[in-house]
Amino acid sequence: MATLLTIADIQDYEPDILNYGIPDFDQEITKAQNDVFRDLRIRWWPTQQIGLYDLKYLASGQVEPDEDMYNASQLTRVAVYQCLGFHVYPKLAKFDADQDIFERKMEFYRKDYEREMDLVLRDGVEYDHDSSGNITDAEKEPTHYLRLKR
Repeated sequence: MATLLTIADIQDYEPDILNYGIPDFDQEITKAQNDVFRDLRIRWWPTQQIGLYDLKYLASGQVEPDEDMYNASQLTRVAVYQCLGFHVYPKLAKFDADQDIFERKMEFYRKDYEREMDLVLRDGVEYDHDSSGNITDAEKEPTHYLRLKR
């Protein structure tokens, strides 16, 4: 599996994150990466496959994307927002009647995750379809060109 983020990437957005009592972020990072890949399988992969192949061949084609073929640097910010909003700050929040700072940050990063994922999808997910090691312009075209999605 491609590595989308490290603790250093998280510290770029939250420099004090290591001061809150979570000794190791490996589980949260792994969960966030898996969630980003799952989101791409749901939101991008099916429409991308339909754009590449005739529908009659779709069922016999590659069912799952290869996670190592993504351009990891394109997805780092998405993964950081996913990690902070859905895995780190929920562990730190108290969930009292009055929101604490961790709940507010959790909501902030969840919203930014959705916004950033939408921008990545609209810009075009960079995926090396031919395993050449280089991602061409054709391999990062967006799948929707302002078409109505139902």
